[in-house]
Amino acid sequence: MRIFSVGKEKKEMAKFVKTHDCRNCSLKLNLFCFMTDDQLNNINDKRKEVQYGAGETIFKSGGPLTHIICITEGLVKIYLEGENDKRVLLNLVKPVQMIGGPGFLVDDRHYVTVTAQEETTACFIETIDYKEVMLANPEFSMELVKYLNKLIIKYFEKITSLTHKHMHGKLADSLLYLADEIYESDTFKTSLSRQDLADMSAMTKESAIRILKEFRDDGTISLNTTHFKILKKDVLRQISKNG
Repeated sequence: MRIFSVGKEKKEMAKFVKTHDCRNCSLKLNLFCFMTDDQLNNINDKRKEVQYGAGETIFKSGGPLTHIICITEGLVKIYLEGENDKRVLLNLVKPVQMIGGPGFLVDDRHYVTVTAQEETTACFIETIDYKEVMLANPEFSMELVKYLNKLIIKYFEKITSLTHKHMHGKLADSLLYLADEIYESDTFKTSLSRQDLADMSAMTKESAIRILKEFRDDGTISLNTTHFKILKKDVLRQISKNG
């Protein structure tokens, strides 16, 4: 797995590590609790644990889907790539969540690109091992379908926001998403760039910067380069609701 970072001074290869054990890991995905002891032992013996630096690519759209990953540390971005370097940032993933893709059990290719936003650790499990557990364990399969359907519902909500709301509503949604689901605080420091916020909201960077300034000037938020504070959450929710 020769995946390189985009550091300023040098490019470093992603590191293979082995710091956890699925059988007693506090970061274990709840879904894994539905595996039998033998199945969990098999997953633990075969999995690969990889550390990534900020900016490194984990999955590339169009590439082969050979593994499912679980994020145990850090933060990653999932986005769609279009022509002319246009991107839509679908969501952010933090511990403890799983990333696979709709290509699993279909054509075994990735339809999204996944990159590490911060220093990240991920456990890689071969898709064939997932298939074996699914075939032998109906309860696990049912829970996996439930888990994936919840993610699909979130994507539907994201698409609805991006296609039916005006720019102010879309950016309000992005700020509420960061506060409520990612940082779990109305005051947060983020490594996301203004371009990332624009990609989350399906707008240009210039438009995102302009609307953030409007939100700041009317007292809805305060911000500097990396720090955000939502001062009037009810106002931001109303902007989101009105679209």
